[in-house]
Amino acid sequence: MNGYTLFLAVTDRTGLPEPAFALTALAVETGRLEEAEERAAAALAGLAPDAAWPGLDPSVRREVVTRVRSVPHYAVDHTEHDHAPARSASPLADCLRSLAEGGSFAVVAAQPYTVYVTGGHPVGDAATAPFLAAARAVHPDAEARFPALARLTTLLASAAAPSVDAAVPDEEDLYDAFDRYTLGGLA
Repeated sequence: MNGYTLFLAVTDRTGLPEPAFALTALAVETGRLEEAEERAAAALAGLAPDAAWPGLDPSVRREVVTRVRSVPHYAVDHTEHDHAPARSASPLADCLRSLAEGGSFAVVAAQPYTVYVTGGHPVGDAATAPFLAAARAVHPDAEARFPALARLTTLLASAAAPSVDAAVPDEEDLYDAFDRYTLGGLA
């Protein structure tokens, strides 16, 4: 079994209205990683490297959703830390725990997997969280190794808020491009 490769975009919104923290994850079967990278690059062609979903024109969003459907993937998850900050020593560790225990990523956590972190936010004290500690390897440099999949995961992170709020039509919802996805708060 080849296992999975996960891309994690950590969104730290400390100082902003709740939720203050979120985690977006894209899982690809490791055997299809190169294909996924190539297709993600093609799907994101023409977008600025720092493009954010809410800032894109609706026609561009529809086109990107259509193109992203060709990217092989196992699952996508977006988890927002929606518990009171006082209840948590590490919001990222809480998000990682929720990811590993609930939904389709529980299957991933039971297989061999490698993690790539994108978004520029360090994992800090969450590095010892069981989900990261159980990985074959954790790489903080997703952009250097798999730039298109890192960009796609970051774009998914920027698309999460309007998707959670159902503020965009289905054909403009980037999460709608995936066969298996979860949006929401902690399990």
